[in-house]
Amino acid sequence: MENRTDEQKEESKSMDITRYFRFGVFIILMLLLLVATFQFYFFAMATISTLFSYKYQSLVQAGFAACVIVVIIYFLRAVILKEK
Repeated sequence: MENRTDEQKEESKSMDITRYFRFGVFIILMLLLLVATFQFYFFAMATISTLFSYKYQSLVQAGFAACVIVVIIYFLRAVILKEK
């Protein structure tokens, strides 16, 4: 009996290490995604400023920002529903 509990403890420890490793990789990837998202947003705004005339820039930027908000809400909704 004691042998079996020792094996279970070792298996539990290896599962915990794997879980922590995956969580660490997840955090690093989320930080990279956050940086890339900010870069994309600001580069898109600069592109809008370059491509559209001055009087339409605010309208196009507002539309782009609204699209970003809708996409973020969609993904957050998917994550929240997945947790339940």
